[in-house]
Amino acid sequence: MRGYARGVGIAALIFAGLAGWEASRLQTWSPFEGPGPGLVPQILAVLIAIAAIGVMAAPGDGELEGGEASPLRSRCFLAYGAAMLGVAIALPYLGFIVTGFAATLLVLRFGENRPMRESLLWSVALVAGVTLLFGTALGVPFPEGAAERLIASFGLLRLG
Repeated sequence: MRGYARGVGIAALIFAGLAGWEASRLQTWSPFEGPGPGLVPQILAVLIAIAAIGVMAAPGDGELEGGEASPLRSRCFLAYGAAMLGVAIALPYLGFIVTGFAATLLVLRFGENRPMRESLLWSVALVAGVTLLFGTALGVPFPEGAAERLIASFGLLRLG
C-alpha cells in the first residue's frame, strides 16, 4: 500500500507542477484591481505540491477505517459530501463566512468526530483566517451575505 500511496503522491506532484506552470501564465496581481485571476490557482498548486510531498513522506499504513470499504457506510465521507453540497447550494445566498463556518463545523464535528469546542474553535479560526487573508489583505471580492455586508461596512472586506 505504501508504494501505491507514493505513486499517488508523485502523480499529484506532477499535477501540481503542471497546474502551477499553467497558472503562471495568468496575471497574479493587477496594480489597479488587486489580485489577478492567477493568484488562487498558483496558491492551490503550491498547496497540492505540499500535500503530495506529505503523502510521499508519510504514506500511512493503508488500513481502512471501520472495516468494510463502502463510501456510504463512512461517516467521514458523508460529512465531507454533505459539506461540499451545502456550500455549493448555500454560498450564493448566505455568503462565504456563514457557509464556510457551517461546512467546517460539520466536517470536524461529524466527519472527523472532534469535540464540539475544538470544532468551533477551528471553524472560527479557519473562516477568520481566510477572510482576513483573501478579503482584507488581498482584496478578493467575496459573495454577499449578511456577515460579509457587516464586515464590509467597516471597510475590511470587498464584496463581489
